[in-house]
Amino acid sequence: MTTRTPSSGWLSRLAQGSLVKQILIGLVLGVLLALVSKPAAIAVGLLGTLFVGALKAVAPVLVLMLVMASIANHQHGQKTSIRPILFLYLLGTFSAALTAVLFSFLFPSTLHLTHRRRQHHAAVGDC
Repeated sequence: MTTRTPSSGWLSRLAQGSLVKQILIGLVLGVLLALVSKPAAIAVGLLGTLFVGALKAVAPVLVLMLVMASIANHQHGQKTSIRPILFLYLLGTFSAALTAVLFSFLFPSTLHLTHRRRQHHAAVGDC
C-alpha cells in the first residue's frame, strides 16, 4: 500500500518549477477561464492585478539592492563596466520621458473645474 504525500503531487511539482513556467501556465489558464466564463475570469483577475502590483512594488527595491550589492562587492583596482549600464539607464529614462511627453501631446486631456459657492461654517465657539 502506498501513501501519497503532498509533495508528490503535480501541484507541488509545479510550485517547485520555474517561475516563468508558472506565469505562463497561469496566463493560459486565465485565458481559458475567460473563454469559458467571463464573470469568473473578472473575479479571478484580482489575483493578476495583485501580482502585477506586487511586481511593480518590488522592482525598484530589487534594482536598488542589486546596485548596492554590486558597489559593496567592488574590489579596488577591479575593472568595472558601469558605462554601458549607465548609458542604458539614461537611455531608458530619456525614452520613457520622451514617450510620456509625446503621448501627452497626441492624446491631450483637459481638466474641467466647476466653481462652487463657498459655504460659511459656524465658528467652533458659536455652537
